[in-house]
Amino acid sequence: MAKKERQQIPAGVRRALFDAADRRCSMCLRNVDIDGSTAHIGEMGHIAPSSPGGPRAEMDRPAEIDGVANLMLLCPACHRTIDKAPALWPGETLLAIKAEHEGWVAVERARPAPVKEVAEDPLGLGEVVEIGEDLFRVAGAPVEEWSADNATVVSRTFALGRDGRHVWLRRAESREPGPETLRWRAELAAEQDLLGEGLPGLPAVAAAALTPAELVLAVDVPSFTSMGDFYEGRGRAAETVKVLGAALEDVCAGLAALHAKGVAHGDLTLGSILTDRRGALALRDTGRAFAHSSDPSDRFAPADDVRALAELVHLIVTGRSPVPMVSASILNPAVPEGFARALARALSEDPAERGHISELGAQLRR
Repeated sequence: MAKKERQQIPAGVRRALFDAADRRCSMCLRNVDIDGSTAHIGEMGHIAPSSPGGPRAEMDRPAEIDGVANLMLLCPACHRTIDKAPALWPGETLLAIKAEHEGWVAVERARPAPVKEVAEDPLGLGEVVEIGEDLFRVAGAPVEEWSADNATVVSRTFALGRDGRHVWLRRAESREPGPETLRWRAELAAEQDLLGEGLPGLPAVAAAALTPAELVLAVDVPSFTSMGDFYEGRGRAAETVKVLGAALEDVCAGLAALHAKGVAHGDLTLGSILTDRRGALALRDTGRAFAHSSDPSDRFAPADDVRALAELVHLIVTGRSPVPMVSASILNPAVPEGFARALARALSEDPAERGHISELGAQLRR
């Protein structure tokens, strides 16, 4: 088409044609925009003749010769092709090409955008855990426990607050909460409620948060040093025995508080009791006090805590477990007779003979 004729087509019609064709040649589908430029090579070719001497002069002229329905967006090469061989490109063929191309453009525009699979963040703790306005940096490698369907993970680790405070942090995180998830969340929530009462000998809540996807609980601890690490290799000394007896005061108070609530710790180990710089000992958490058990016979009793604590003390001051039972004062002469008798009583096979945890604590401090 001559430049003069192209300029007769209204600007609105040109824009409508470019839009209907998605700025692509209707025949070769080449994009008519010039890369890196605001210019284009698009040309508007008439399907029916625009002049009596045109290549398809024998066709009937439409009433609106320069209307968008009578125009095809073409690249220069395809425009020359239909003009040089008009017999091969009758108006009916060109109309069909135009309709098919612009129809597919309309279909593609109506097609929903493909759903992009967004990679989910992996479950588990990162280097920093955010609880409300508090930030805690994980110290060491977290211990993780996964649900059977791998949809939930409980992470346990030590962490440092921005103010240098030491905390023991646990988080139950899930994508699709199931029975195990609800159980873990219930256990942590019950522990949070109890610790919120500020009972003696139990850790204080440093921070906590509950969302549909996670429950996280951080409690204050004196340090990251366990009872086992602190007393390793020096538990047999007379001075250590004396210090150890006094250091258990808070542990016994915490266990007594749990027992008064009708639950037992059930997980006393050399790692679940922590020490401060002076050697004073403290419970890291409430252990398995709120662990779900379908069989009542599997639940821990206060007498189990009494024996478990006595076993740890016996191991530290003698260097061996109390099975078979031999008096601590025989295995280590630095252990006072009263200290040894208190351990022997707490280690009794009969739970009824072990006494109360407060009694054990008082006897070890004498």
